[in-house]
Amino acid sequence: MQEFWDFSKTTGTAKMPVSVLSNLLNVSVLTISQPILQAINQISDVDYISLVEHPSSGQKPIQFAYATKESQPNRDVTRECFERYRNLYFKQDPVTHLLDQMHAHDKKCEGVAALHVMREDIPDNAWKRDIYERENLPDRLSFLFSPSPEHRLAVNLYRSAKQGHFTPGELETLLPLGALIAQVFRSRLAGLKIFSGATTAEQLEDALHARAPGLSARERAVCARIASGMSVDGIAVDLGVAPSTVMTLRKRAYAKLQAQGGPSDRLRLVRWLTVS
Repeated sequence: MQEFWDFSKTTGTAKMPVSVLSNLLNVSVLTISQPILQAINQISDVDYISLVEHPSSGQKPIQFAYATKESQPNRDVTRECFERYRNLYFKQDPVTHLLDQMHAHDKKCEGVAALHVMREDIPDNAWKRDIYERENLPDRLSFLFSPSPEHRLAVNLYRSAKQGHFTPGELETLLPLGALIAQVFRSRLAGLKIFSGATTAEQLEDALHARAPGLSARERAVCARIASGMSVDGIAVDLGVAPSTVMTLRKRAYAKLQAQGGPSDRLRLVRWLTVS
């Protein structure tokens, strides 16, 4: 059974632990997904979060941030699943169509919606097998909103089968978070270039190649992932190298960037690539 809610006000937040709000206040261009996941886990167990922009005109969605409660050795489940979804299944996703409808009718970007989809209700059998059954995911809860007229976002929450489905009580507790998360994006992040065209690793690597041609391909790959918010361990898994190799490449890249008057830490790197 699919369940859909359309709401915008931050009702029900008075009962939330202070730690939920404090975690959301930590959201910034540098750390987007992890504070949101930590906030959610104050009130309900969630294993994976995937933040996705859905461009218009049938273009492929872009995962601009994600986080995992407990990482798996030699695997990045959230990223792997998104790549399969992006290449094969996004057009069958009701989230895509709901965001289209919201964008057409919500010119002021004030709306927030939520969609809860059970595994058995996934409309495409191949999609269901390839992601939900393969990774043993029982359902998905998505918060949908536009932080600005140009962007349409889905914040997708998943849990492993050992946690079971989101119960009606958990859904009731989680729903007010959707409006809070949307408010955070609109007030803190909407003016920064963190969405499509700016934060995919490939595009950041292109930007680095243009601005710092002296970096090697591996150094660009590491810097791009640093700028997109990935940890050393996450970068190591993504590139198939040891964490120590990532740290060596990072040190070498920062030295080259600093020599040309560029950034030498993550905060300055993000600003250099996304704000300048």
